[in-house]
This record gives sequence, structure tokens and C-alpha cells, in this order.
Amino acid sequence: MENFAITVDDTGIATLSFDVPGKSLNTITASVQTDLDRIVERLRGDPAIVGAILRSGKATGFCAGADLKEMLGDIERWRGCDTPEERAVGVADAGGLSRRIRALETCGKPIVGIVEGLALGGGLELVLGCHHRLVVDNPDLKLSFPEVGIGLLPGAGGTQRLPRLIGLLAAMPYLLDAAPISLADAIAGGIFHRALPADALTDAARRWILDGGSAVAPWDEKGFKLPGGGPNTPSGYAQFGPAIAARLAGGHATAPAAILKCLYEGVQVPIDAGLRIENRYFFNTARSEEAAERIQSFLQSRSSRPKPVEGNARGTD
Repeated sequence: MENFAITVDDTGIATLSFDVPGKSLNTITASVQTDLDRIVERLRGDPAIVGAILRSGKATGFCAGADLKEMLGDIERWRGCDTPEERAVGVADAGGLSRRIRALETCGKPIVGIVEGLALGGGLELVLGCHHRLVVDNPDLKLSFPEVGIGLLPGAGGTQRLPRLIGLLAAMPYLLDAAPISLADAIAGGIFHRALPADALTDAARRWILDGGSAVAPWDEKGFKLPGGGPNTPSGYAQFGPAIAARLAGGHATAPAAILKCLYEGVQVPIDAGLRIENRYFFNTARSEEAAERIQSFLQSRSSRPKPVEGNARGTD
């Protein structure tokens, strides 16, 4: 594989080291997605593997999200989907990462995700597809869903797994405002299960797997209920409706409206149906002029920044 190294120890625990070659930060690319297919196939098919630890092989952090230069090409391709048949193909293409994360989540082996440094956008969505999540105890940690700022929505499960972890209303600022997720809130809400010193993360992950860690996500357990109730509960009627009105009062940007629709529609159905709803809204939002313009503007602004002096600062990809 190009972007992951797999090692299996004598207890049957596989370590999946995420390390995109030639990049200072890991990003989600088509090649990464292809590797995820191979990882799932290996985990499902190798009886010697009892569980896996997913972590970064880079000191810079876990993953900065999608490769935006590559995504512009995807958007151009999706915008050319005119017929119903072409749009169906486009929706499937746009949902590739979401399906792969779901395949990892349902592979039958317990997966622990470890985050140090940062996990943004699709990188954080990948971690949320792990059954147990550990994070470094460091105030410089960066966790967020920044997609709305570039005219997109989290399209790989973020609008579905986050509210199923922390509740509908609690999830809204992170998804709609790209608010940073503090370490304290990440632990309190169950986004991550434990915060530990860097040198304790691997041992804690191994112990969780060997002590019988479950390979079933909470939303796949029988009787799962959305924390705080859904939008059609009494509390939902009282809070979600006014929240929608407040969010949309300032304008008609495509991404916030689509995120709200993902939340409202998606949390009322089982997770797989919710992911399909999110996938359709992601495809249509990504095809908008707004998304293309915002992504291009972001890339241009980043390329115009002064380059860091080698040895004194670290750039991003």
C-alpha cells in the first residue's frame, strides 16, 4: 500500500500507520481511499488479526482532511453529471470515503483510532468510524469540521456520527460554524474516550482491544437512542426549529442549509440511511458554484502566504 504501513504483533493486533508519502500532512486522496479498501479486506480476511490501531505515521498529526486540489477535479467531474444515470454515478463517487469508513466500522474487528496533533474534516470523520478513540492530552490539539467555510459539508459521516455521539443541538456549532472542538468537550461528549500522554496511547489502545473491546458502534446496537432526542421530540420542537431559523436568518448559503437538512433528516433513520442522505446532500453541495469558488479562493490565499523559513516553521500541503 502507498499510504499505510501495516504491522501485526504477536498478540494479533495490527497497527495501521497512516503516512502519505511526500507530504508534510496526511490528506485524504483517491489513493488513500483505495488503500482503505485493502485494509478492510485484510482485516476481514486475516483470522490472525484480532483488532487494529489506526494512527498517523507523521509527527504533524493524524489528518488535515481532503486534498482540496484533487477535490476540485472531483467537483468538475460531478458538475458534468446531467442525466439521472450520470448523477447516480456521481453520488456513488462522492460517497466513496463515507462507504469505506462504514466498511471499516463494520469489518468485525475492534478498531482504535489515535489522534495526536490534529484531525480535521475527513480525518476526524475517519477517526469517528473507529470503535474506540484516544487522543493526546495536549492543549495544542486541533479538532474541527472546517468544511462549511469552503462551501462544503462533512460528507463522510460527520453529520451523522457526531450528533449520535453528543446530541443534535450540541453538534450544530461544530458542523455549522466550524467551531474548534476543545479537548475537554471532546472527552466530555464521548467524541474521544480518553486523553492520555503521548507515550501512553499505544499501550492503552492495545489493552482495550485485548480486554475485549467491542467491534460494534453504539448506533449499531439494538435500542440505540439519539442523545437528547431527535428533532421531532418535544425538546426538539422547542429547540431545533428556532435554531434552524436563527442559522438561516443571515442568508441562503448552500452548505449550512444542507447541513441542517442532513441533521434533521438523517438522525431520524438508521445510520446507513442517514449516511445515504448525507451523501446526496454532499454531492449536490459540492457541485455548487459556491463550493468551487470558495475552495479555489482558499487555495489561492494559501499559496500566496509567505513560505516558512526552513528550520523555523512548518508549512502545510
